[in-house]
Amino acid sequence: MKDYIPKLVQLNIFTIFVIFAFCIGGCAGENKSLSESPNDDVLAGIVNPFNSTCYDWRGGIIPCDYKRQYAKLLIDKPIPDPRFMDNKDGTVTDNLTGLIWLKNTKCFGLMDLEGARLAAKHLKNGDCGPDPALILSDGSSVGDWRLPTMSELCTLIDYSKRNPALSDGHMFSDFPPGYYWSATTFDYHSGMAWIVYFESGTTCYEDVKNQAGHILPVRKPLE
Repeated sequence: MKDYIPKLVQLNIFTIFVIFAFCIGGCAGENKSLSESPNDDVLAGIVNPFNSTCYDWRGGIIPCDYKRQYAKLLIDKPIPDPRFMDNKDGTVTDNLTGLIWLKNTKCFGLMDLEGARLAAKHLKNGDCGPDPALILSDGSSVGDWRLPTMSELCTLIDYSKRNPALSDGHMFSDFPPGYYWSATTFDYHSGMAWIVYFESGTTCYEDVKNQAGHILPVRKPLE
């Protein structure tokens, strides 16, 4: 699949009594943004006094106050309505990208990046029970599923939402707190991989050996 979305990095923005930390300096999911502030309506109207610039995770400039589906900013085609479709077989189709995602966000436990890659690769029809509404019954076999790239994972983010930062009608089961692994490691440091916190849409990076990441496997339509 074509990479639609560039890597996203949190920017630090300063406003009254609010400090936003650079994700690139290390993050733990607790960084705040304007839309998370208890005084959101007030802060949204305050001009950034330091004229800070916001960047995506490849260094491209993006709006600092962006509060929409991130895909809408970067994918050159309309967002379909509905965006997501429950396939009633333990999977969710994104009608924008055509990707098929695992519906059960709690199918796997926490693990390091290599464990996440192997778990996604070995996912198959019949897994993710015992809830019949979440068990995988899509006819998939070992090797059909994989860990998503950072670009693919970022297409799901909606910055106007919280807990999770996903669009209305996303069809996924409840997202446990913590970060989700992408398959994308640093070009200059393979020991670090990009991650997403879906509580807030925060993107960051983590040591690949840290056994604390969730998994959201993805696949293309079966042939």
